[in-house]
Amino acid sequence: MACYQMGPNTHSIPMTLFRENRDRVMAELRKVPALEGKQALVVLQGGDNISLYDTDVDYVFRQESYFTYLFGVTEPGCYGTVDVTSGRATLYVPRLPAEYAVWMGPLLTPDDFKTKYEVDAVHYADEIDVKIGEENPSVLLTL
Repeated sequence: MACYQMGPNTHSIPMTLFRENRDRVMAELRKVPALEGKQALVVLQGGDNISLYDTDVDYVFRQESYFTYLFGVTEPGCYGTVDVTSGRATLYVPRLPAEYAVWMGPLLTPDDFKTKYEVDAVHYADEIDVKIGEENPSVLLTL
């Protein structure tokens, strides 16, 4: 079972907690009269790295709170969508150049992210406009 953990000897949280959070939020959104009969899609942007004085040093990364609540993702540069009707969660991760493996070690594939975060689908962030277009939602819910 995948878990959310911020390091050795820290509390381990099962990723099912984030699925339950998504289910609760979608259940409440289904009750909103303005969304009845509409194909609504929640779209959230996670946090990004911020460089310190335009150098190769970054501030300590902190994920966006609402994004953490629904997805539990610890990496920067991600987006997430949740279909209000079905609860289907999709994670969009940055497409990193192969050279990044020199500094970061083996890069995670979309299947690795899907397993790690227990979402229904994973695509690269540069595909988000196409993938949302394929879903053809009538309403996008953003912060």
